[in-house]
Amino acid sequence: MSSWLQRQRKQALIDLSHEAGLRQDEDARKDEIVEALEKHLQQNATRLSRNPTFEPYYGTRRTPYKPRSSSTMVGVTSEDGEVKSVVKGRGRRSTAVKQEFGDDTGASSPAGPSTSALIRSEPTTTTLTKRTPGRPRRDAQLPPSPADIANLAEYETTQLYAGLNDFYSVSGIPETLDRVRESCSSVTGVQMAFQLLEATGLQRATLPWIYLADLKLGRGLSGPIVPIYYPDLFRLLTAEFWLPTLLYATTSIFVPSLFAYFFNLTMREVRRHGARVSVARYTVDPLTFNVVKALLTYMVYGQLLGANIVGLENVATVRHAMFGGHQGVLVGCYVCILASVYEAAQRKT
Repeated sequence: MSSWLQRQRKQALIDLSHEAGLRQDEDARKDEIVEALEKHLQQNATRLSRNPTFEPYYGTRRTPYKPRSSSTMVGVTSEDGEVKSVVKGRGRRSTAVKQEFGDDTGASSPAGPSTSALIRSEPTTTTLTKRTPGRPRRDAQLPPSPADIANLAEYETTQLYAGLNDFYSVSGIPETLDRVRESCSSVTGVQMAFQLLEATGLQRATLPWIYLADLKLGRGLSGPIVPIYYPDLFRLLTAEFWLPTLLYATTSIFVPSLFAYFFNLTMREVRRHGARVSVARYTVDPLTFNVVKALLTYMVYGQLLGANIVGLENVATVRHAMFGGHQGVLVGCYVCILASVYEAAQRKT
């Protein structure tokens, strides 16, 4: 695990996650946030390594470059005939050595080089340089070996996966999937899913689709034929559409919402600016909403309570339009009640 991420504060880690395109739960522990962020950074290294914000993270994971030695072995032959190894720096010039010799009496003359200094011009050193023999070139006409083909295939596969990963990250699909998942992972998301399922069943019964024409795909007589249908919008002007729709809206939306607004069990007292005020997590309590909806569904569509007032035909239309009848609506209410209780229990822990 990266030490740079461990040194960051929790709020800084959440900000870094937003910068990287990763949604984090603020109630999660710091270790979980660090682990999720590091996994996301490793999977999107190609894209995020160019972001200056994450340069400290990727900079610590680069392998340091080891420079090649710039010295070469040089063999020097001394006057005694021995060969001594001397390290000679690359690109440095050899320095000429001047030796002064005295006169025949052995005393050096102060007159300078014009009288007694002799510069030896004979070479006294022999440079022996070791060179590594180069690898012999492969003949261009020879076919590539199986190892070369395998390496090329592996390289191309890696490049393909890297390109697909970059395209997947830039396309915005991960962010969209995260938002959809976040919306569905709540009591509101579960409630809206069942409401949409019930509305779809009611639409099939009150606003039927009429055959328009056939669409022929392909050429020739053997091509597939696809029938085209369209909704009968003229039913919007009739009572056969509005009476069942208003009955369902009253028993499944309006009356449960009214009770859930006043009997809101999500109200709690909080302190703001020194005063205690009541704040509701949900404007309409989902638990109360589904309890009232289940009772109305059982009494109106199961026991036919008030069928003479709203019309027996309208009650039958709504009951037969639902998937599974009114029992299907009750099952949806039970699931939403369990989701509400589970969410409340999670917030208490």
